[in-house]
Amino acid sequence: MNDLRLWITVLALTAFAAGAGVGVWGTARSLREPPARGTFADYETLLAERFQLSPERRKHLHHLLEAYEKDLQEIQERRAADLLASMEPDLIERGRYYRNLIHDKVLPEHQRAEFRHLALQPNPVR
Repeated sequence: MNDLRLWITVLALTAFAAGAGVGVWGTARSLREPPARGTFADYETLLAERFQLSPERRKHLHHLLEAYEKDLQEIQERRAADLLASMEPDLIERGRYYRNLIHDKVLPEHQRAEFRHLALQPNPVR
């Protein structure tokens, strides 16, 4: 183990491995997404600076705006479900219309039975 070339090789490999590790760590850190900001982040900052809110009041403001954002999301989700439910009859009718067009106008006669069979399956196309 007194061979100088061996020690130089070991030192070079160690330096290479350390550099590669730091490179991977640095790249992963730079590619990481910044923490998500809430919808009202700019508004929160504006109020906090404009009214010179103390850290305790900023904390309360932050919690209130988070709760407000959550409530808005719940309302939007509920309305989206209501909207989709109200559209369902129209969507079903349109689906049948286009399925019939495909059946009657696109497919040759000898393939229509197979298409009808597939159309009865829960998830015919993947």
